[in-house]
Amino acid sequence: MKSSSLVLNSIVISAVLITAVVVNTASASTPNFINSERVNVQEHEGNINALPTVVSANLAVISSDATADEALANLIIEKRLRSAIRGARRAPSINEPITQLGMKLFFTKALGGEKTVACATCHHPELGGADQLSFSIGTNAIDPDAIGLERKALNNEVTIPRNAPTIFNTGLMRRTLFWDGRVEMVTNEQGVRTNQISTPDSTFNSVDVNAGDSLTAALSRFPVTSVEEMRGSAFPQATTNDEVRRHLAERIGDYGGETGSLDTNDWLAHFQQAFNSDEPAQNLITFDSIALALGQYQQSLVLVDSDWHRYLNGDPTALNDQQKRGAVLYFTPREDGGAGCDTCHGGTRFTREGFVNVAYPQFGIGTQPDKSDIGRAAIDPTRRNQFAFRIPSLLNVALTAPYGHAGSFETLEQVVAHYVDPATSIEQFFQRGGACGLPQFADNENCDELNDQAQQNSQAALNRFERSRFVKPILNAEQQQDVVAFLHALTDHCATDTDCIQQWVPSDSSNDPDNLQLRARFTP
Repeated sequence: MKSSSLVLNSIVISAVLITAVVVNTASASTPNFINSERVNVQEHEGNINALPTVVSANLAVISSDATADEALANLIIEKRLRSAIRGARRAPSINEPITQLGMKLFFTKALGGEKTVACATCHHPELGGADQLSFSIGTNAIDPDAIGLERKALNNEVTIPRNAPTIFNTGLMRRTLFWDGRVEMVTNEQGVRTNQISTPDSTFNSVDVNAGDSLTAALSRFPVTSVEEMRGSAFPQATTNDEVRRHLAERIGDYGGETGSLDTNDWLAHFQQAFNSDEPAQNLITFDSIALALGQYQQSLVLVDSDWHRYLNGDPTALNDQQKRGAVLYFTPREDGGAGCDTCHGGTRFTREGFVNVAYPQFGIGTQPDKSDIGRAAIDPTRRNQFAFRIPSLLNVALTAPYGHAGSFETLEQVVAHYVDPATSIEQFFQRGGACGLPQFADNENCDELNDQAQQNSQAALNRFERSRFVKPILNAEQQQDVVAFLHALTDHCATDTDCIQQWVPSDSSNDPDNLQLRARFTP
């Protein structure tokens, strides 16, 4: 007879092999509570609704490693779960010349209008691709090189209303970027997604002809134009985003009105090497080429070698017992006793890229006169978009706290508890002090100003949520911990390895083209 471990190996490996050859012919449908913006959620990632349930609804009986493996093997077959992620193998190497140029640009404060902020200030690879703050601190920092919780704002002033999303795996996204999806692929009149991109420089769902050919390149065109994020008070005569970008390109290229604005400037040699060109700066160093390089650097940050993916590749020991139970809960529909997380956070990228209101607490300066943040509704003002935000990928989610559009939750335990009981979660958030209970504002004597109208706005988001078709999962405390354990299994091994992640960070000894490289100071 085979040993139990060999049987478990056979179960998992067989499930993976079956998944690899199954052709998914089921028609996909989007849950009604998700605003998917005419997106086909099938996308080679399986149908979350059309298949019969294989796993027993009585998930409480899953207590042994064998039972969890068997249940998970069934789900792997049922949901067509697999480790291969579309586009991951096409990611550019960090060692390619243009990617290396993009890394240098990502870390230079010369792209900050006042030369005090780099892209990496709020999206640092050693901080999970983000900044560990509820609200990013851009141009009003006391110390330009401080990041994470070391970064403090002048007069404790909050000027940015949202949490910084991670740049990890941004290159795998195919539909939208930013919390409100303001950079997105355009859909035509038939509802089919095109290869053209809409941005804040164009009207909603209209093509921005200057966006470039990737979402990451398009994304890179906007933080530099924001007064609060990177521009500051620089270029006072510039009245459009393109004029700001032109000034920055001239600064990097050392030509036009910005000639001599950098004390040290070796950028032309770096651009000529990266693009294998002998063109002069005026032709070669444009903001289009800057955005292209920045976009390629971000596309290279594909970090998907997690314990979950190793499990799918046939290693049943990659997950521990608790993580396996959590995986079963994660992928089992709520009506069958599971958490049903994959309804929104499904597919190999763990996101459907739609928009949904899950009533995360509202606080801070907001985006509206009443200090609320209405999310997607500011871009596409329909009722269903009120308080709806882009569904982020959960890959590497354990590294990207605090969570939510406003960074309201410090832990994944708080996040999972919120889905189980949003009303109680919001109440507990304010019992902890609201903004004053968060690490970023612990020493801020004026933190209570960030709670002004916060409870009313949170209640408004909750009221909208309660009228939606969202089905709250029924999970006890142990099951919630199991789900959290599984979320930790989505962490890439390189992302937590300081030596490995350093390949995306310029070394202190590297050739700094302008002596403005961010020398990040933070507490690991």
